[in-house]
Amino acid sequence: MIQRIQTLYLVVAIALMIAFFFVPFGYNIDTVVSENAFVEQPLTGLNQGLSLIIPVALSLLTMLIAIFSFRNYPVQKAFIGISALLIGACIGIVIYYLTAGYDDTNANIAIRTVWGGGGLLLIAAEIALLGAYRGVAADQKLLRSYDRMR
Repeated sequence: MIQRIQTLYLVVAIALMIAFFFVPFGYNIDTVVSENAFVEQPLTGLNQGLSLIIPVALSLLTMLIAIFSFRNYPVQKAFIGISALLIGACIGIVIYYLTAGYDDTNANIAIRTVWGGGGLLLIAAEIALLGAYRGVAADQKLLRSYDRMR
């Protein structure tokens, strides 16, 4: 069963990264101190600008290249590794957004961020890429053992 399981893992990782664009990974809660009113704004991959769009798009591109480079296992493993590093960068950016907070020039407004759960999609995509990497390595090992039998 060569080249089946890693393709499925890569497709799952691609689906998770596309879902990350739309699922909120956190919320900005703006509280007006004088009126005790608050506004909740979702933080998604699309509304955070280029800081998340570029690494997510590059990881999607490298995963697609990895799917179509199935004939060259070292290249496929390299693209899976690059994609895993890009997703790791996305995880770091999400953690930064959630921990650094935001400031407002108006002293009457207090802004805080809370966890939204969409960041777990990035971790699930990393796990799927690990499975894909292991699948490619298993196929490489299987082909080497077939070559030794000839």
